[in-house]
Amino acid sequence: MEDFHEGILKKFQFLKGEIIFGQKGIKGKGKTERIPSDEFVSEPHILHDLIRGFYKPAGELYLLSYQATEADENYGKQIIWDNNGENFLKINMHPPRGEKDNRKISDIRAARYNLENDIPFGILYKIADSQNKVLGLGKIKSEEKNGVFVVEPFTIDTSFEKEIKSIEKRLTEEDINTNILREALFRRGQKQFRNKLIERDKACVLCGLNNKNFLIASHIKPWRFSKHKERIDYNNGILLCPNHDKLFDNGYISFTLNGKILISKKLSDDEKVNMGINEKMSIEIGKKATKYFEWHRNNYFKA
Repeated sequence: MEDFHEGILKKFQFLKGEIIFGQKGIKGKGKTERIPSDEFVSEPHILHDLIRGFYKPAGELYLLSYQATEADENYGKQIIWDNNGENFLKINMHPPRGEKDNRKISDIRAARYNLENDIPFGILYKIADSQNKVLGLGKIKSEEKNGVFVVEPFTIDTSFEKEIKSIEKRLTEEDINTNILREALFRRGQKQFRNKLIERDKACVLCGLNNKNFLIASHIKPWRFSKHKERIDYNNGILLCPNHDKLFDNGYISFTLNGKILISKKLSDDEKVNMGINEKMSIEIGKKATKYFEWHRNNYFKA
């Protein structure tokens, strides 16, 4: 697989879960201007032409991407979602069927080429006009007798840390494409960061609230002040309930090296009660986290 093709697939994987508004982040601006090069793709490119469901680049044999839609006037329901409705488990990908569609034969050939050669492709889900959610990558597992291609999720094995490091080099750029990558970078990194902290701590480290829906994973040394390695270091993380996260994130509480709570004098006694904190509270602090708590205490805490 050539670098250009692989780069677009990795970009689809990276943007998974993102909603892209308009066409700029998918095919560029206007009819001729494409998406600028980025850390995934080394030259101007498009993810999908937004003209039809199947997208096969001109002159290529393979299907690069597919735009799924469940509108009744098209193919109706074709996506089987997971319990959360966030990720697809299977897509019944219907081929073009218009009698006057001159490209349907080449599109079907392209899909079969992907099937025969085990080639993944990017998937968009059209939520509404000018709104597409990136579903990541998929692979065609079979072609049914009725011509429907059965697609299942696929993931390229990549190093998340390597992706972050390379993309951070370009985060100062202000074009539409980079803005999408910046947002995706933060969301994806924060999701993995939160999952790791929940696995480690199970509950708010200060009050014990264990409902995952209310737990917030924060950086002890904030993201904007952290170096690359500090941003992805789970020792630079603290799991808190919303009240205690708000206090910690705004410097109204901090902790000594032995875990004893420090409460800002800017909080009144009533505010302490209402926010569920008192001077007797403490947490456990691992050795690898002490430098981050020390930074928070010296630079962020509103004594």
